[in-house]
Amino acid sequence: MNQTPPTDIYNQTVFEVIPKGLKKIIEIGTGSGALANAYKKENPNTNYIGVEIDSSYADLSRRYCEKVYLENFEKPSIDLLDELKDSDLVIFSDVLEHMYNPWKVLDTLSELLPPYSSVIASIPNTQHWSFQKSLLAGNLTYTDSGLLDRTHIRFFTRKTMQELFTKNGFSIATITPRIFDFPNQNEHLEWIKSSAIAFNLDAEEAILDAATFQFVINANRT
Repeated sequence: MNQTPPTDIYNQTVFEVIPKGLKKIIEIGTGSGALANAYKKENPNTNYIGVEIDSSYADLSRRYCEKVYLENFEKPSIDLLDELKDSDLVIFSDVLEHMYNPWKVLDTLSELLPPYSSVIASIPNTQHWSFQKSLLAGNLTYTDSGLLDRTHIRFFTRKTMQELFTKNGFSIATITPRIFDFPNQNEHLEWIKSSAIAFNLDAEEAILDAATFQFVINANRT
């Protein structure tokens, strides 16, 4: 199955969460290298390492990264594992949902990363109202992009994202919702609110989780 096409658009929220002036960053799934390019423009002395599973994307990323490993991070080489031992940050920008065992990946990172390091990840939210609407209609049809991207292997809500990290050696420093203005969104959120009330759930929490298309998590090693 083909990977999601690369783009020169990077996740702005991820970019804003990354601390400035880090010595070494490893980004898993660099795509075109757009995020690396943006960060290096402001932090030229950072050793930015990329990891890509697709050779054409790896070639694009090499324009901006000091080094790019052409590997599947779920089966890392010894050299790549060694890179982790002095890294300040590992980034997964829309990547963990493409992995068969993201739980094991994070558990491995928690054992190898130095105590001062952290992980930043953006993950699609399948509690979004559009996903809930599709589920109600029985229309879980895979697409070329979005929440039902056919290359997605795992699906998460905010709560299971948090568990993904906290049960595998990390504590969550921040979790930032990315909310986009879809057509008729407020109307859809009203029925989410009504459903939450009917099921005796926290309506405000249900609305926020249903409005969020993606969460960006910043987590520290425990």
